[in-house]
Amino acid sequence: MNISPDRNAAGAGRKVLLITPRFPFPPVSGGEKWAASLAGSLAARNEISLFSFTNPGTESHQAALAMSLEARLFKKVFLLPRPSGGADKRLPSLPASYWSPEAAAKLSEAVAESGAEIAHILFSEMACYEAAIPAALPVVYTEIDSSYLYPWKSYLRETAGFKGFFKAGEFFKSRSYARRHYGRFAAATFITASDGRDIARYLATGITAVTPNAVNPAEFTPPPEFEKRPGEIVFLGHYPHYPNEDAALRLALDIFPRVKAAAGGTSLTLAGSCPTPAITALAGPDISVPGTAADIRPYLWRAQVFAAPVRYGLGTKGKILEAFAAGLPVVASKEAAAGVEGAEDSRHLLTASSDSDFAAKVARLLGDKALRERLAAEALKLVGGKFSFTGVVSTVAGIYGRVLDGR
Repeated sequence: MNISPDRNAAGAGRKVLLITPRFPFPPVSGGEKWAASLAGSLAARNEISLFSFTNPGTESHQAALAMSLEARLFKKVFLLPRPSGGADKRLPSLPASYWSPEAAAKLSEAVAESGAEIAHILFSEMACYEAAIPAALPVVYTEIDSSYLYPWKSYLRETAGFKGFFKAGEFFKSRSYARRHYGRFAAATFITASDGRDIARYLATGITAVTPNAVNPAEFTPPPEFEKRPGEIVFLGHYPHYPNEDAALRLALDIFPRVKAAAGGTSLTLAGSCPTPAITALAGPDISVPGTAADIRPYLWRAQVFAAPVRYGLGTKGKILEAFAAGLPVVASKEAAAGVEGAEDSRHLLTASSDSDFAAKVARLLGDKALRERLAAEALKLVGGKFSFTGVVSTVAGIYGRVLDGR
């Protein structure tokens, strides 16, 4: 992700306060990458401030990073320790883990100190903080994954899949939460049109747009010195995020052994960030778990196939877009592929409905160079035409303009 080296170089436009649950620098998860890319791109032409919480265990590092970014990217960074949670029993579990009255008071102060003319809340867990923002200040909201509204689609470890049906109270809380807070927003954006349809009933505004997960394709172009490793399969994930841990376990324990039996000479790399103990334990002679990497692109450049057997959560999977941009053919679960709007089975990627189907399609790709090249070429066209971050920034800037100019 490129960061503008001087926030004053292009002149100030809108004065925006971004509000995020996690300080998105360095960006290690998909949501943090989206937030960091948006902030860095907007700062080239706008005066951006950021209100966010530190990630536990990284407080001192992130505080130092915030100071350096304040000098060259943001007007002001308001960085708080993450609340201990549980201060409001009405809240669903995820928003509850980020809420505190003290943080709400600090946000009210941040609004005044930043001089913001518009606030932008990123992600559902921060929607409750709209109440701390003065009524006269318009608020834009971005939904990254609406699966918390459905017991069978949730990405949370405690409620994912069948477990969700035994925690119905959590979903009643989630819908009550949306009714209570989303009507305040002057505009809303969503990662997919499906996410937008899910929250539409709770919105009072007609100013909406899709702002998908996106990449800067040029950053993922493989350099000539990288050579493919025959038989190499790769998966990327921020593993504390349960859908990624679940997908990696499924891939390593259920799918990969079938690929080995069918293809032979194969290896699997589980790259990304913060591998959990369950993921670390998978490492062995033909499974690599390299740990947190500042740059994940070399893993994409070396592999022959990207595998994405993700089954929980909604929204566009940024990891698939990154594989597309790197020219890497993809096999994905039907759930993961559905989030990439415009992607067609057998044209841009291969989709699979079961572990055996998934393994068969990975093995097929490993053995068919022409198919790998054809899928990769079509996927690269798709990501360049529809999922470039330049379009996201243009859409968000247009939303700000419609809200502020229409008052």
